[in-house]
Amino acid sequence: MTLRIIWFFILIDAIIDAQITNCPTSDIHFEKILGLKPSDSNHPLLLLKGDKNNATTRCIDECNSKKDCTSFVIYFNVSTCYWFKNAVQGVQELENEVDTNVAWFVKACLKVTKCEKLWVFERVPGATLVGSDTKILPKTLTRTECQQNCLSEKKFECKSAKFRITASDYGPNDEPKGICILSDSDRHILPNAYRASGFDDEYFENQCSEPANDDKSEFCSYEEYDNATLRHNDLYYEKKTKENCQELCEGMKTFNCRGYSVVSTNKVSDCFLHSEDSKVHGPRLLQENLAGAYFEKAPCLDISITCTETYITVQFVPKIQFMGRMYMEGYSERPECSAKGQGTNTIILKLSALSEQCGLIKAIADDNRTLMGGTMILQYNPLVQTQGDRTIRIGCIYGNDSKVLLGTGITITTSPSHSSPLLNSTGSAAGPTVDMRILDLNTQQEVSSTQIGQELQLIIEMKPANSSLDMWAGHLVAMTENSSESILLLDDRGCPTNFNIFPALTKISNNDTKRLVATFQAFRFSSSPIVRFSVIVQFCPEKCPSIDCGKDGQSHGRRKRDAPTGSLITVNGTKVISVNRSEFENANNFMEMPLEFVMIVRNPSANSDRLVLGDGKILVAGYDFITNEVCLDYSLFVGLIVTWVLIQVIFITCCVVLVRRYRKYYEHESTTQSLEQLHKNFGIGFSNLENRRVHWADNGDFT
Repeated sequence: MTLRIIWFFILIDAIIDAQITNCPTSDIHFEKILGLKPSDSNHPLLLLKGDKNNATTRCIDECNSKKDCTSFVIYFNVSTCYWFKNAVQGVQELENEVDTNVAWFVKACLKVTKCEKLWVFERVPGATLVGSDTKILPKTLTRTECQQNCLSEKKFECKSAKFRITASDYGPNDEPKGICILSDSDRHILPNAYRASGFDDEYFENQCSEPANDDKSEFCSYEEYDNATLRHNDLYYEKKTKENCQELCEGMKTFNCRGYSVVSTNKVSDCFLHSEDSKVHGPRLLQENLAGAYFEKAPCLDISITCTETYITVQFVPKIQFMGRMYMEGYSERPECSAKGQGTNTIILKLSALSEQCGLIKAIADDNRTLMGGTMILQYNPLVQTQGDRTIRIGCIYGNDSKVLLGTGITITTSPSHSSPLLNSTGSAAGPTVDMRILDLNTQQEVSSTQIGQELQLIIEMKPANSSLDMWAGHLVAMTENSSESILLLDDRGCPTNFNIFPALTKISNNDTKRLVATFQAFRFSSSPIVRFSVIVQFCPEKCPSIDCGKDGQSHGRRKRDAPTGSLITVNGTKVISVNRSEFENANNFMEMPLEFVMIVRNPSANSDRLVLGDGKILVAGYDFITNEVCLDYSLFVGLIVTWVLIQVIFITCCVVLVRRYRKYYEHESTTQSLEQLHKNFGIGFSNLENRRVHWADNGDFT
């Protein structure tokens, strides 16, 4: 997979050996690389096999005990580690492999103070944090120098760094150099700003950073995923309740615990702690487990809810610029059910408590207490839902102290459909064909089902590559199926309009094809599960010049001109566009071609764990253990009744069919027995008659 296994993943033996050999023992620390491993051709050696209790910590201890162990890979699915003697010698461009089921721990020489963590940095190749550029270092640095600058920063708490490789003139034994940008935020604080990026971007996360305010945690909530667990387990505990598991996660000192899974079998619960979360590789890191539940840390939200007899008022105070929307799920287009963000100003959503509007559901308990509740979406982008958005359950209980239901989490899936117009010249040689596809970044398969935040690649491909034409693309629009909502992703020049949502296209050429490629994370519109991509592909003689898009980089495009006139014909049952090449080249124009791709997007369920706000209000999700309140979803209740009725109908129908079949069988058997008896009797009578009366045909006598 050439697009994902790029040259900047090279790990050079000479570099690591020199760093470790000349580094004091106290400065040797591990860096955790996510989603990448060395090729098996480098002869890995077994370090630890099948220890699900604490594979990560034991593998680190085992590698530290070996002087010539400079890195190891842990396979989470089998809890087994393999190490590499000295370093991976002579790893070439395509030898490193992308694998989301592993983590690669590499020794690095870094000066760290007051840090108990087993690894200092987490590195995610091909990812970036959009915005939050607190400090841009003035000169190009190596990867290690960038990380050391983050650790040594004094003016602010450096939580993460972005590293973009820019230099391409280094030798085979040199460490890549690039631009280093430090940030006081990370992907956990700003999940909506974390996204997949191009091959030359790397994201570093400082594991030793401390919260900005020690007396208030940055994470006070958990997103709950029912019937699912996380694939990557770092620590395992037997016979622990959910509460015990959460306490272990929050008190973990050796690594930053980002979430935990609880698996219950035979009334006994097991606890798994995770240093990763579903935001790293997208929803694919979750696996179905009907006996389990996964809880992921989510940032705090400054949300308060006021309950009166007539209104439920929700107030949200953003910590950062918020220009998105806050609305009730399924009612995003109704003004009375939504509110728009205005920077850092408080957003107020006022819902009527007298009627079941905006998706509010009324439930009455046996003690005459009434619950009015619903699901609210906090959407950071004004047009589309992204991975960082939050699903919040709100409501009020009347007749007692008001309580609030509050939850978090949001996801997405897709399934594709696309068209592939062709370009055909009138010359003697066949013209190139052009196709647009959207692939899963990990499997490189055309997507059929995914979720919000899933890493995808949009590819516009032209074959053959040796054509005298070049291509670029612009005016990329994402819209709903009926075009009621839309967002411009790339303008007419091909430059991104919102880098948080979609980056500039990168041109990649080989012997067979020319490709325009962009890596992005799946998103959806609030009003429709269908996302339709439409783009204008344009063609230039020989080569299309690139356009400077400023801070968003370069896009392979040119200024728009009038296109030559072409004719639509049919070749072998396929619609193609025919254009006169001489007219095309003499006019120095280009031809435009529209392409489309359709994805279907769904929202799987994710709930929130119990929260407690500063004013003492209890925030619950579905069940209050203190008051023993249970809230049953109305649709679930109706579904159970319908299911029970269907089962009864099926049972009665089966009984009637069986009775009828038995009666038919009984009648058939009775008739058969009667005929057999009749034939028997008739045979006896015929024999008697035959003995007494015989007709002789030759003489007509009777005897």
